[in-house]
Amino acid sequence: MRLEFTAGPEDEGRKVYHVLKNRLRLSAEQIKRLKRAEAVAVEGTPVHMDCRLSPGQRLTADLDAVESPPEFPAERGPLDVIFENEALLAVNKPAGLLTHPSRGKFTGTLANYAAGYLLDTQGSAVCHAVNRLDRDTSGAVLFAKNAHVKNLAVESLRAPEAEKVYLAVLCGELPEGRGVVDLPIAREREGFQRRTVREDGKRAVTEYETLAVSDLDGAPVSLARLRLRTGRTHQIRVHCAHLGAPVLGDRLYGNGRSLMLSESLALPAHLLHALRLTFPDPLTGAALTLEAELTREDMRKIVKKLKFPIDKQRKMG
Repeated sequence: MRLEFTAGPEDEGRKVYHVLKNRLRLSAEQIKRLKRAEAVAVEGTPVHMDCRLSPGQRLTADLDAVESPPEFPAERGPLDVIFENEALLAVNKPAGLLTHPSRGKFTGTLANYAAGYLLDTQGSAVCHAVNRLDRDTSGAVLFAKNAHVKNLAVESLRAPEAEKVYLAVLCGELPEGRGVVDLPIAREREGFQRRTVREDGKRAVTEYETLAVSDLDGAPVSLARLRLRTGRTHQIRVHCAHLGAPVLGDRLYGNGRSLMLSESLALPAHLLHALRLTFPDPLTGAALTLEAELTREDMRKIVKKLKFPIDKQRKMG
């Protein structure tokens, strides 16, 4: 990917370094690497960082020349692409698949498959996960095609106007149909996967709305739409469990009733789906909305039993 900038009258005498850092929002480390690779040019000629610009001159920075090789292998695998442009790739992750390689599993993850797709379609396996979902959570996952875009995209997902919207099937009901949970979350104990609501934790805010309620095998079950205002690990699962309505199929945070119902339904994973990401495009600032259709059959069957029309999930605001 090549970044371009055309100097205006206000850029008269401005150094290349200033433009790269403040206008193109490159980090100091990225600028240093571009300098070493002689990958910055003005009107096609490589220049030093202290070169001063004149109005109308075109500055380019070749990001591909300084991109580190992928840390994991590219593999061919099933990939449901929901959006792609020059800088970003968004996919609908199935439940049961890791987002990114870990120490214990270096292959067979969503990131491996995304890298394989990019290698086949654009000749480069460079692939950076911008957001991550738990193994058993399905839905929208965003990848960046270079490190610079990843940094910008992470900032975009934290912007005030950004939204992360989820669907969840809960064992029980959340209070009053709709509301806001503002409760801090901390690791239950050092080195332990499980999180809990605790005063010394980090602030976590979840908005929720109940969409449908019904009885399932003698237990109250509800479909909820949830918006994350913060991004803590397991946030939705912890908040819902704390309010007495754990995500159905959640073996880590479930209670006695939800675990029994999950077992009777033979659920392979917890019923949580990342439906929508809305955020400013990291390069243009234009609003982007990426939707991941609810395709997983385990969740669709329960939603149908709740008599909630599946096709309405696309229209939910």
